[in-house]
Amino acid sequence: MKEIKCIVAAENANGVPDLYFVKVQCTDEQYNAGDHYTMATYSAIREGYEPMLTYDEFDSAGKAMLPLFNWDSASVVNR
Repeated sequence: MKEIKCIVAAENANGVPDLYFVKVQCTDEQYNAGDHYTMATYSAIREGYEPMLTYDEFDSAGKAMLPLFNWDSASVVNR
């Protein structure tokens, strides 16, 4: 099981553009299939966000956004 940091660009419950940060636990198989994106997106929806795009820590945009958040306080989701 690996843990992947994901950032979801979304609209928050107030209708304001926002970023949702979450750590996703998944297997190599799930990661290779892109399931971690889906898991992060569904987590954002459950928290009241309207997701638009989801990045992981290895995407170029995701790498650029990693320092924007204290990852020690991120929620962790798994399937």
